[in-house]
Amino acid sequence: MKRIATLVAIPVRVLTALTLTGLILAGLTFIGLLPGDPGATAANAAPSPAASLPEPFQQPGDNTGPLRLDLTQLSPRVVTSTGPSTLTFSGTLTNTGDQPIDDLVIRMQRGNALQTEGALRDALDGDGRADAITPQFTPIPGELAPRGQMPVRLTVPLRGAPDSTLALAETGVHELLINVNGVPSDGRRARLAAVRMLLPVLSLPPGPGRAGAVEAPPPPPATPFSMLFPITDTPRRVSTVPGEPTLLTDDDLAASMAPGGRLGSLVAALAADAPPGSRVRAATCLAIDPDLVETASLMRAGYQVQQPGGGPPVPGTGAAAAGQWLDSLAAVAKGGCVMALPYADADLVALTRGGLGQLATRTIRDGRQILSDVLDVPVTPGVTWPVGGVADDATLDEIASADGRSVLLSADGVDQGRVQRHSGVVPLVGGRLPQFAVLTDPLLTRAAAGPSAASGPDPSTGGAVASSTPAGTVGALSTQDLIGALVFRIEAGPIAGGPTAPAGPLVLAPPHQWAVEGNGAAALLTTVNQLIGEGRIVPSALDGVLEAGPSAGTAPLAPAYPLRSGGQETPTSAVDIVRKTAQQIEDLSSAAVPDSGVGATPEEAFGPLRRGLARPVSAAWRGRPAEAVAAASAAAGRVADLRASVRVLEPPSPYSLGTSDAPILITVANGLPVTVEVNVQILPSAGLRVAPIPPQQVPPLGRRQIRVSAEVTRSGQFIVQAAVRTPNGELLGPPSRLRVRSTAYGTITVWLTASAGALLVVLAVRRVLRRVRGEPARTAQVGPATGPPPGSPDQAVPLSPEHPSPAPPGHGPAAKTGDPFPDPLHPTDRLPLPRRRPDGPPRPPGRGPQPPPRVPSP
Repeated sequence: MKRIATLVAIPVRVLTALTLTGLILAGLTFIGLLPGDPGATAANAAPSPAASLPEPFQQPGDNTGPLRLDLTQLSPRVVTSTGPSTLTFSGTLTNTGDQPIDDLVIRMQRGNALQTEGALRDALDGDGRADAITPQFTPIPGELAPRGQMPVRLTVPLRGAPDSTLALAETGVHELLINVNGVPSDGRRARLAAVRMLLPVLSLPPGPGRAGAVEAPPPPPATPFSMLFPITDTPRRVSTVPGEPTLLTDDDLAASMAPGGRLGSLVAALAADAPPGSRVRAATCLAIDPDLVETASLMRAGYQVQQPGGGPPVPGTGAAAAGQWLDSLAAVAKGGCVMALPYADADLVALTRGGLGQLATRTIRDGRQILSDVLDVPVTPGVTWPVGGVADDATLDEIASADGRSVLLSADGVDQGRVQRHSGVVPLVGGRLPQFAVLTDPLLTRAAAGPSAASGPDPSTGGAVASSTPAGTVGALSTQDLIGALVFRIEAGPIAGGPTAPAGPLVLAPPHQWAVEGNGAAALLTTVNQLIGEGRIVPSALDGVLEAGPSAGTAPLAPAYPLRSGGQETPTSAVDIVRKTAQQIEDLSSAAVPDSGVGATPEEAFGPLRRGLARPVSAAWRGRPAEAVAAASAAAGRVADLRASVRVLEPPSPYSLGTSDAPILITVANGLPVTVEVNVQILPSAGLRVAPIPPQQVPPLGRRQIRVSAEVTRSGQFIVQAAVRTPNGELLGPPSRLRVRSTAYGTITVWLTASAGALLVVLAVRRVLRRVRGEPARTAQVGPATGPPPGSPDQAVPLSPEHPSPAPPGHGPAAKTGDPFPDPLHPTDRLPLPRRRPDGPPRPPGRGPQPPPRVPSP
């Protein structure tokens, strides 16, 4: 602690003076200070503005310091007696703050050799100590402006004096720290950036002067070794049906599959450092996501990409790159072990716990078949590698139902009891079907994954900026910690209780979503080849181990699902959306007509949709719950659009019905590539009654016109709703609104009209009968009186049969009374006044025979 503080506090002018006087010891050079040096970098040149850095495949822990040091090279990756005697790194220093930084200095320092697995885990977590050897700082000329960058390169001897070299004196795995100090604008010197990593030392190179190479201790017996090599990426394909173009959410795969891209460089590293027939390829088993290779095969035929802000899709640019990448992968895959991951690298435990066990089984079975068909290579049968190497009992049962007789589990995924193993082939207990597990080393997985969270302050610096690590990022040094952990495990030899440990190879299993590119993969493969050449490991074909199974008499172990793994699962909110979407797909598929002879089959139409539900539950979304929910919602929206493509078309003008029983002609459209049988329903509406409509078959991507028997109960214009339902009674999209105009009389109108007509006929008949009987018209009976008021002396006496009225002069005999058809031309000046009866009151009008009224002709 005191020595570090003293070194940090050394003024820059003192170091500069030492440099000018030649007191900096030989071998500690800051390349770039000497003009004309071919390996020099422009560390003393004017800093350049910060360029945009590529987004990592998986984000590492955030570095909260004002500087960021990105390393691009480290040589050698493993120290040996036959290798270089110096250690060189190069990289880029970026000022991420808004203050200029001056008086920059840098150095490499190391810790002692790690003796235990716990010490190694502390080093991986950033809790180790790397202050055993702390050479002098080397100044970096120039000031680093805000958001500026400058290249750096440093070389230090591996052996020699501790104030100028790393002073290696023993083999083993050491923690290495690259430390950058500087003075921000506040004028206080501090550590502003630090990068840590593991440095494996198999043997020591010759030292300075007369010091020769140190003889390394004899290595332990060769360890059987197998390595899983995941090839995955974030799912980007949108589920489509036959006849639709391939659609991706973005065009990032075009750049990744191109030469120099992440996926392109991975396959290139395999082709160069693990070609078919090599020792490294014999120890390597490719674990490939079937969805990725299926996407690449569809991309090579042309595809479209969604626009970020919406709008119609645009053509993709990576068809040629996808085809070239797929051909290269198929060539590398031939002649070696190939394993299929679950389709889209689905989280099998999350699916099973969410009630989607059938989908989990489908991702396993379909994944094997798709990978074998696309790459045209045999796929290792009967093996499943779940995410994280862990699974609960229910998930293991689903795996077993998908012909999963063997699983790859982390040694942390089984209940080992008191003896902790990191390898072995063991039977599993508790399942419905017999299964066994090949155990993978959790320490190596941890080293490949990188830290799960940002580490705290380095304890050796009293609150200085936390150190970062390239592990878990896309970079050339992303596998350096993994190389160190692999060497540590091999050099440590058999574990305690070795004779009782189950036989099996040491299996390196990186995380499924492995953040590695070509340079990092090439360094790992080169190290494996070096270890094989030195006899420290021996290739063990994983497919042969899986075929052989556990040794006879091996005690079975129970699976164990760690609590921390449950917290890393795909969020239940995303799984709930996927479950509801799966129900919508099954309901839609119930309407498909099998063996229709037209269009696609139901499996061809809905199989891609079912498999596409695994993409929102991919391991790629672990740790990103918001993006997982967004992916699940997008899949649900896609299925909703497909359901809505089967609908009743709304006509541009209203239906005109001229009669009450006129039929309605409606058109049902089918936007699916499969024949469907649906139920068409016109919802109840005031004014319209519709007869039941039998199920209708609609051809794929076609229409069908249906004649619907209807009865109109009112006239005018009104709205009715028509819907299409599956055989299960679920709606296929929202109902359509149909406008109906009726010019026919409704039932009430017809009843009223008929009643009025009948009343008119009755009244007419009554009038005719009264005329026939001789009854006067009602107007004559109730007309106003023209004579004197009743009871006056001048009131006339009504006529009686005994006193008939005389006929008017000039008209002959008196006219008959009760004639229903009087002569209209007969002149009548006034009606005859009734005579008063002498012996009684006046006779009411209308009693007895009276002559009909006569009106003058017009």
